[in-house]
Amino acid sequence: MISSQFEPIQLVYSKEKVDRSEWRSKVLKSNPEINNLCERIYPVNRAIQFGKQFQPGKADVKQKLDKSVIIQLILQHLSTKGLKQTKQILEKESRVTTPITEGLNESRLVTFIRNALRDTERIYDLSMEHTEYTNEERQSKISEREEIFFQMGLLEDEDQDDGVNIWDEPTENIYIETVRNDEDHQDDEIVKSGSLNKLVEHLTHDCKVDIQFLKTFLMTYQSFCSPEKLMNKLIQRYNVPSNLDEVAVKTIQIRVINVLKKWMDEYYSDFDDKLILLLRTFIDQIQIKYPGPAGGLLKSLYKNFDKSNLTDSKQIFNEKTPEPVVPKNIFSNNLQIYDIDEEEIARQLSLIEFDIYKKIKPPELLNQSWNKTKLKYRAPNVLKMIDRFNSVSMWVATLIIHPPKVKARARMMARFMRIAEHLKNLNNYNSLMAIIAGLNFSSVYRLKYTREEVPSQILKNYQELEKIMNSEGSFKIYRQRLQQGGGGPCLPYLGVHLTDLTFMEENPDMVPVQVLPNKTVDLINFTKRTLVFRVISLVQQYQQLSYNLQPVHQIQEFLLRIRSDFKGQGLELYQQELYRESLKREPKRAQRSDIQ
Repeated sequence: MISSQFEPIQLVYSKEKVDRSEWRSKVLKSNPEINNLCERIYPVNRAIQFGKQFQPGKADVKQKLDKSVIIQLILQHLSTKGLKQTKQILEKESRVTTPITEGLNESRLVTFIRNALRDTERIYDLSMEHTEYTNEERQSKISEREEIFFQMGLLEDEDQDDGVNIWDEPTENIYIETVRNDEDHQDDEIVKSGSLNKLVEHLTHDCKVDIQFLKTFLMTYQSFCSPEKLMNKLIQRYNVPSNLDEVAVKTIQIRVINVLKKWMDEYYSDFDDKLILLLRTFIDQIQIKYPGPAGGLLKSLYKNFDKSNLTDSKQIFNEKTPEPVVPKNIFSNNLQIYDIDEEEIARQLSLIEFDIYKKIKPPELLNQSWNKTKLKYRAPNVLKMIDRFNSVSMWVATLIIHPPKVKARARMMARFMRIAEHLKNLNNYNSLMAIIAGLNFSSVYRLKYTREEVPSQILKNYQELEKIMNSEGSFKIYRQRLQQGGGGPCLPYLGVHLTDLTFMEENPDMVPVQVLPNKTVDLINFTKRTLVFRVISLVQQYQQLSYNLQPVHQIQEFLLRIRSDFKGQGLELYQQELYRESLKREPKRAQRSDIQ
């Protein structure tokens, strides 16, 4: 009735063109409160839109956080804000204690939200289709986005768990082979395959302790299970059903605690903020029943946290460090290779590369991470070693080919051959192989007249080095030298051991096993992990003893600059460029009299 009293409203649109280009900026400028609100809402809105578009995440990621974890995050946030009274009321009502907050600039709740919004922004930007992108650029964006997905744990990876509680797993889902040990004439049980639940069960068995299995499992578990999943499985295992006798319950629970401590002590780098929070919650839960073991876990957590925040401590040597050979023009801005003593070049190369090598963690060597675009983020130090190897090889080839006169090229070639001899004496097989690789570039190897100018004794010594690093018999001579050792520091040729791991990856991750007469199940191939363990253990073995050498900053800076000489080109393109340069130096079918 009211509407009938009024005439219908007519909307009149102006035919004149109105410039609206500055409208938004003018409104936001004159209304700072609106601008402030937009800045707050914008990233959250994009996060919501991202979720609607991609719906990312595995089932376990999408599940709600445990109530006690959420309360702990809120309590910690209140604590960092100094809201003691509110915190105490919430603690009393929820019966949850506040986790430790010392040394935190902001609460973990704020940190998690900040990181989530940051990652969402990155992915959202990488997901937008821009017309100016080429197909190659678009594919690069997709690869980068997928890599971030993997980092965030939002895509299916190698996790082989089917969601079954560890106490509900069928007993037959593990295959153990009994092998006679000739040394002590005892029967050893070797785990060949099993489900994740059964492997964790064997890890924390109430009747036997398999030390070798424990070592292998902790080193290789990330090839089939995430750290968070393992933590959850260990907590499941700790929560023993009430139908077991008291002795078995206590034994299993103590074994779980011992495995957690071993894991933390040996592989603390596996523990991110989320995992540490889970561990702290678990420690709080067990400290009444097992105050001693719980205290040991807590002490281990603090110790490893402090250790991880310290810079690398220097190793103490019994022998005196050799005096470095420092060139007279050490402070020159134009330091050249001929200014530096050959042995000192070998020493500083060894220090540079060993510093990268010792940082390689076992997860970097699993699942061929260094070879897979989606997993390369897992292997930063392996990739640095590979990049360093290629840089040194290209540097060697470049400096040999660069001089226009044959005698100058021969002098440079001889110099690198002598440096290689010093590297062998230092047991630095990685840099040794890099120099051999550079000398064997087709662009260098074809320089017949240059090689003829190298003194015969130097060539003879170099040929012995080539025999050591020859690939015949799967690097048989190199492996023998490595095995014989000498007690001193050593830098293995990483390429050999990466190749070993690559061959092992051809074995299946899962194997079909007949567990009952009429039942076959796919189980985790633990035999494969045992083989991988041996290779990674060898890599780890040589990380323990550092070189007793004095770093010389200026020489190291000179040796680290060599990467910039290649103008960011790929190895293949740069080799082609070197080959063209090599043809200018010694053309095909040229006579010696034609060469300068």
